[in-house]
Amino acid sequence: MTVSSRRKFLQYASLTSLGLAAAKLGACSDQSSPSAGGTTPSGGGTIRVLSWPGYEDKTVVSQFEADTGIRVEFKNYVGGEQMLQLVSQSPPGTYDSIVADAEYLPKLIALGAIEPLNASDFPEFKNYVPAYQDMPLFYDQGKMMAIATRYGFYGMAVNTDVISVEEAEDWNLLLSPELKGKVAMFDWYLPNMGDFSLAVFPNRENPFDLTDAELQQVKEWMLQLKPNMSLISQNFQDVTNSFLTGGVVAAPIGDWLIQNLVADGHSNFTAVIPKQGAIRWSEGATLLTSSTNKEQTMEWMRYMTRPEPQARLANVAASKCQVPNLKAIDLMNDAEKSLLGYVPDPKVTSKTIAEVKTELTVPRRLPTQQPDKVWQDIYNEFKTS
Repeated sequence: MTVSSRRKFLQYASLTSLGLAAAKLGACSDQSSPSAGGTTPSGGGTIRVLSWPGYEDKTVVSQFEADTGIRVEFKNYVGGEQMLQLVSQSPPGTYDSIVADAEYLPKLIALGAIEPLNASDFPEFKNYVPAYQDMPLFYDQGKMMAIATRYGFYGMAVNTDVISVEEAEDWNLLLSPELKGKVAMFDWYLPNMGDFSLAVFPNRENPFDLTDAELQQVKEWMLQLKPNMSLISQNFQDVTNSFLTGGVVAAPIGDWLIQNLVADGHSNFTAVIPKQGAIRWSEGATLLTSSTNKEQTMEWMRYMTRPEPQARLANVAASKCQVPNLKAIDLMNDAEKSLLGYVPDPKVTSKTIAEVKTELTVPRRLPTQQPDKVWQDIYNEFKTS
């Protein structure tokens, strides 16, 4: 971890709290043996996982618990900043694994919180989609630091009774005067500002790598958008309800929320990738250095890469998503395949819709040229303007 990356991490919270967190998380760093402090694998015990919602769904985890006798307890978070706060406030050994957003792995690495992994420990890795076999954000100095579990797209979601698919293929639609008070967004600066960066600087490989002048242009675009905003919420259901009631007709949230509405029979909603590109989110399971149940945790991580739990994870009630194990697709029914885009793309029939969307999107990252707080301040100014 470079000095500049470490400095960016320290800008998230106080030196005192992060110093304590580093001490806590490193306290058990000498327990390099996977079985240190744990019970025998497949012989019971409990592991604790910090994750986004969805992994705790019984359709995903119950088979693992039945097969191994290992109980998995989940603590949910929403957003990388909340995840870091929970980590910094927790004693060593509180969690055995964090299912982390890819862009936050450098911060966990800077804390010494997670251990390197070996691809050879995951037999299903060979069946992963290529983009998630060599996903750069999951590696540090050539070492794998997380194993991909699921991913998805932050494209343009629209009500097709009001907005055509063709209109939705341009981020600048959100600035249209006809959409005043008709736009919603999930309340998190990173994906929103990433998409807005692409609106201003189309198809940029890293839309989070902006000069100060370029960032100012993105801010100006956002301020033009503000009169059209109706809702900015961290409550998933608030956003979906706003679509259902007709109060909102467009949002930069992409598939991961709108597909729940489609699954419930509301065929007048869809999500597309605008011509300027969009953000792709990625999650991966990590092994915590301070875990005292490493073998059990590795069993759970291996289980999560298998086709069966991957297929179920893609379709949990919390949100729909894509999964990296291609063999999971074979276990989905036709309706699930259609919903998740595992059917031929009408414009590129040699590829699936999911493959095309993966190619048209770029990984979500943290700001490159400015401290995180600079972007957060701009986002907060946008919300309160």
